[in-house]
Amino acid sequence: MSVALLVASLAKQLPPVFADYIVGVDRGALVCATLGIMMDLAIGDFDSVSAEELDMIRTFSKEVVRLDTVKDVTDTQAALSYVEDFDEVMICGGLGGRIDHQQINIGLVKKDIRLSLWDENHLIYAVDGEKTIKKADYRYLSLFACTESTVDLSGVKYPLSNRKIHENDLYLVSNEILDEEALIRVNGKVLIIQSNDA
Repeated sequence: MSVALLVASLAKQLPPVFADYIVGVDRGALVCATLGIMMDLAIGDFDSVSAEELDMIRTFSKEVVRLDTVKDVTDTQAALSYVEDFDEVMICGGLGGRIDHQQINIGLVKKDIRLSLWDENHLIYAVDGEKTIKKADYRYLSLFACTESTVDLSGVKYPLSNRKIHENDLYLVSNEILDEEALIRVNGKVLIIQSNDA
């Protein structure tokens, strides 16, 4: 299974995963360069970095794509076109900061089940079938319907059996995985947020 890691501007650290392909997105490329991490691609309009920082990014990237500052997509959206062939794409540094950009990133995850969002306290992804959910180091498990869905959820404090949920349902938060993993079956599509208190 091939994994791409997109490091966006708000990244403070990188997730503990192996990635076949690393993309620094705009100021996220500077984060990688500062950490001494070699990128396969650095992409962005780079309007938030100095000329000296851009030189540092170039040193730590095999390829640099400079985008126009006037465009109809975010830098992260543009970066996704370079990782279409990967089985999984994890985005770190895409949560917090500007709410509009965060909403776009969550919307991207809802559309494409290959994508996930990660930061120090959250892992966000969508499921449209059956999946084993690893507890890892997360305390809470919350579900939000992307479309009207029917859900079975076991191995948790508050299990669900053939529960129909709708996009406006807001009660499926703060569940907890009892042991090391839970099992979810979805007819439809749900957004899953695994989290810890900040």
